[in-house]
Amino acid sequence: MKSSPRLLLAVSGHGYGHLAQCTPVINALWEAVPELHLTVCGALSRRVIAERLDSGFTFLPVELDPVPCMLDACAVDVPASRRLYREFHHNRQVGLQHDRELLATLAPDLVLADIPWRILHAARERNTPAVALCSLNWAAIYSACCAAGAADAAMLEDMLDGYRAARVFLAPEPALPMPELDNYRAIGPIARQGVKRRQTLLARCRLPEEVRLVLVALGGIPTGLPLECWPSREDVVWLNAGALGTGRDDLVDIATSGMDFIDVLASCDAVLTKPGYGTYAEAVCNGVPILTLERPDWPETTHLNAWARRHGRLEEISKTQFETGCFMEALESLWLRPAKPPVKATGVAQAAAVIASQLAQP
Repeated sequence: MKSSPRLLLAVSGHGYGHLAQCTPVINALWEAVPELHLTVCGALSRRVIAERLDSGFTFLPVELDPVPCMLDACAVDVPASRRLYREFHHNRQVGLQHDRELLATLAPDLVLADIPWRILHAARERNTPAVALCSLNWAAIYSACCAAGAADAAMLEDMLDGYRAARVFLAPEPALPMPELDNYRAIGPIARQGVKRRQTLLARCRLPEEVRLVLVALGGIPTGLPLECWPSREDVVWLNAGALGTGRDDLVDIATSGMDFIDVLASCDAVLTKPGYGTYAEAVCNGVPILTLERPDWPETTHLNAWARRHGRLEEISKTQFETGCFMEALESLWLRPAKPPVKATGVAQAAAVIASQLAQP
């Protein structure tokens, strides 16, 4: 009897965006291959991962790649990131042996990386098929934010060589251009589809019918919210994941709703966020306007903002506006614009089909 196919998912723990990209694909893959056995390796908690997956999985809390060190949701700690990445590269051979042993133990039929690169080197050495899936790659991000010329050239080439080791690098729209990767394949957007449950959300949070709901979602990276400076209006309520402790009736923890995050998002009148794939894709694909923080030094920003403006509604605010609460005019501008038809998350089925075909190959 043929054994169940085994998939190893290696996911970066830089906020929730990488998890948001790969989990809808895994859920779609289970529909096509219900006997699939999934092992997840990464730095995120089992609870956070389980909230987005429709079936059981084996979890190994093993961090397979470094991610940029952040001062907050928008600002990279450049010196700390350089130290972390350079140490990782300096210890490359020891780490590569770790990944070889991991693959030998798990014996996966396929590795899916979003987007650790060293495990892709190890997969190539063991002739284990591998697929990369992401709207960016860490070489591009490090090069734009942290690279210091020749000092990092060898490391960047090693990162790119890892990504080239995948049979295909699936890049969901809106993705960074990656001309340095000859296995790059553009696919449609990847996002979960929420259910609009506005009445349930209002009832469970004990809110009146006439309020507008603004979800605050900064992508899972700890960031102080200057809530004491934010506007207080009877017709606007701010929803946030986590305890707020302000005593203000217009600030509500979304846990109060008992609803899935994606349904909360789909039920809101706007989301306050920063440039990042997960929230942008989910907002546009659910028809929710985006109020976004400026992030001029992040390579994805231009592509994400252009896509969100083309397919949805987006307003950008400065860090000063965020900190002082002077952004109601921008919100009102969003609400005055006509809604556009939500974008279909066609990349989910496309990515699942590619992965299923790779699993089926000898």
